[in-house]
Amino acid sequence: MKDKKESLVILDLDETLIHSRRSPLDRSPDILLEPLSIYVRPYAKDLIEAIDRNFQIGVWSAGSPLYVDTVVQQMFPESISPLFVWNRDHCTQKLEFFPFQILFLKDLNKTKEFGFDLSRVIIIEDDPVKVRHFSENALIVERYFGEDDDDHLNNLVDFFKELNGEDHNAETVLRTWRKAT
Repeated sequence: MKDKKESLVILDLDETLIHSRRSPLDRSPDILLEPLSIYVRPYAKDLIEAIDRNFQIGVWSAGSPLYVDTVVQQMFPESISPLFVWNRDHCTQKLEFFPFQILFLKDLNKTKEFGFDLSRVIIIEDDPVKVRHFSENALIVERYFGEDDDDHLNNLVDFFKELNGEDHNAETVLRTWRKAT
């Protein structure tokens, strides 16, 4: 089995692992960060634990520093410490003229500061635009909007549990995932 320090899985937060909103849903939020009600996606914590078995974990969200740090502190088990928790300050801002907006892109080359080769980096993200230059490293999931019956991450939990002892090269892992889905 490869040393888990050789491979990295980066987790996005909003609409991947959580959904936050100003007006609460018809149930209590999992995390309350005034004025936001935050709902943790079903199986998100199981996914974190499954990934931690064989990979280093990083978190990268385009959210504000306080928001991202608070969500990670409340969501991650005490036994799992992400290698890094990055927020919008670590994103590359790009002005798009159509539609006119500022994008917060995630440049996976920044993981090299931790000694990771891109061939061993996977990012789980809901928005392909944010990782458009790194599609070969991206595992794109359906967006989560707080549905209580969402089970999209359940398949990912099983998938990452089954990777025990396998080659953790991003291309191999993502090819295997795409064949399975």
